[in-house]
Amino acid sequence: MKGKRFLCIMLVIWAFLGLVNLLARLCTPLTDFYIAHIFPLISGLWSRVSGLVPFSVGEWMIVCGVVLVMVGIIGLPLVLLFGKSRRRRILTIAGQCYGWVVTWVLCLMTFRFFVLYQGTQLSRTIDRTTYANADVLRVYRTLAEQADAEGERVARDADGHFVLTDDLVPEAKACMMRLANNYPQFQGFYPDPKPIYHAYFFSQQNLIGIYFPHSMEANYNPVVYDVNLPVTICHEYTHLKGNIFEDEAGYYAFLACQTSESADFRYSAYISALEWFDVDFGDDADAWEEFQEIYQSMSEGVRTDLYSYVPDDYWETHRETEEVIPTVIVTETAEKVMDASLKVNGVPEGVGSYAGMTLLLLDDYLNQT
Repeated sequence: MKGKRFLCIMLVIWAFLGLVNLLARLCTPLTDFYIAHIFPLISGLWSRVSGLVPFSVGEWMIVCGVVLVMVGIIGLPLVLLFGKSRRRRILTIAGQCYGWVVTWVLCLMTFRFFVLYQGTQLSRTIDRTTYANADVLRVYRTLAEQADAEGERVARDADGHFVLTDDLVPEAKACMMRLANNYPQFQGFYPDPKPIYHAYFFSQQNLIGIYFPHSMEANYNPVVYDVNLPVTICHEYTHLKGNIFEDEAGYYAFLACQTSESADFRYSAYISALEWFDVDFGDDADAWEEFQEIYQSMSEGVRTDLYSYVPDDYWETHRETEEVIPTVIVTETAEKVMDASLKVNGVPEGVGSYAGMTLLLLDDYLNQT
C-alpha cells in the first residue's frame, strides 16, 4: 500500500514537471520572467551552498550517479539471487530509491536547465541577411586589430603562448559586476570558480568550462592554455544567471572581459571572439580571399593563441595513465549527445547554434558602436 502511495506521488510530480516544461515552451514571456527574476534567486542560494566546499560538487554528483547506476546493474541482481524470500520487498525498496533519485534529478533539470532553453534567444532576434559580406569582414578585421593591440601588452612563455599574470577570480567577478551596470540580470552573488578533477575526460570532450545545473557552480578545465581561462570563467558565470544558450553566454562573456582593466582579460575576449567568429561567404571568392588576408595579417602571437586548447604534449603525456575510453569515441559521442540535447530543448540548429555569437558581434559592432 505504501509503495503505491509513493508511486502516485511520483507520478503527480512527473505530471507537474511535464506541465511546467509545456507551459515554458508555450509561454515565452513567462519563461523570460522566470529567467530574469526567479532563477537568479535559486542560483544564488545554491551557489552559496555548493561554494562552501573547494571541489566541484556537480562533478562528484555525476560520479556518484554513475556508481549508483553500476550498483543497480550489478548489485541488485546479486541481492535478488541470494535473497529469494525477500525479493518483493527488495524490489520495492530499490524501486522507491531509484524512483526518488530520478524524480529529484528531473526537478533540478527542469527548473535549472530545460526551462531556460524556452526563453528568448537573443541571436534569433537578429536577421543575418541584413549584413553583407563586407560588414562581416569589417567586424572580423576590427576584432583582429584589437587582438593584435592587446596581444602586445600580455606576457608569453618560451613557446610564444599567452601567460596569465593577473588575478583570475577577483577580476572575473569584477568584470561581471561591471557588465551588470548595463545588463541588470548579471547583478548578485558569484561563487569562486572551481577546477574539475577529471580534466582528461573533459578534455576528451573538448570542454573548457562546464555548467552543472545540479550544484549551480562555475567549473573550468584547469589544463587548458591560460588564454582560455578569463573568458571561460565569465562564460560560466553567465550560465549561473540564466543565459543557457552558448552563443549568448559567449557574447556576454566577451563583453565582460572586453571592458576589463586587465589586458589579460581583454586579450582573452578578443581571442575568444575570433575563435567563435563563423563566416559563410558562399561563392564570393573575393570575400574568402580577404578573410584569409586578415587572418594572415594577425601577429604571430595572436595566431599562436588562436584555437589553442591544451598543451601540445598533453595527449601523449596523459593517454596511457588516464585514457579509459578512446578519445575519438568520447569526442564524437559528446558532440552527438550535445547536438541531440539542444534539438530536444527547442534549438533546431543543434551545435550549429553556437554560430549565433557572430550575429551578436555584428549587431554590437555595426549598430551600437
